[in-house]
Amino acid sequence: MALAVQAIENAYYRPVLGTNPAHPNDWPVRLIVSSQTEARHNRALWAPTHLVSIRAPATRLLSMIDLPPERHLELRFGDTIDPDAPDAARPAAIAFIDSLPEEAHLLIHCLRGIGRSTALTLGVLARYMGPEEAAAALHALRPEAKPNRHVLGLFDAALGLKGKLAKQALRFPAKVWKD
Repeated sequence: MALAVQAIENAYYRPVLGTNPAHPNDWPVRLIVSSQTEARHNRALWAPTHLVSIRAPATRLLSMIDLPPERHLELRFGDTIDPDAPDAARPAAIAFIDSLPEEAHLLIHCLRGIGRSTALTLGVLARYMGPEEAAAALHALRPEAKPNRHVLGLFDAALGLKGKLAKQALRFPAKVWKD
């Protein structure tokens, strides 16, 4: 209970959207995207209510935020862009994101870099806004993002965007975002 109270007062999570009627629970997209190292070092400060951890199949998740299993989605896939690779990403996060309550503070992190976590974040954002707006929002969250193209391809297919997310990913990393 203390974790939820702490997270409600946490200024690190600013809603990307004012309202979000496209989400089943009106979640306004409050999230932080990071590497595992950043997540581990800032876990008490950031105090997420929900967590998505991405790691390759042969790696261990180091001591992380202690959340009940229904609030922590562990995804195991590599940073490959080859969709036929045995450790390639598969669509799995959409149901978890749809189950978030309106007041959720989501932390998305991945082991070894930020390519998979920023791709997942861009896909999440694209569920609630156009690809261009989603890319601009990701840039505001993580300007040095370099989203994994295979993960974006999964979201392009799942959301019927016909490569528009992958096209936006080519704009990263960017010091200044130009519309």
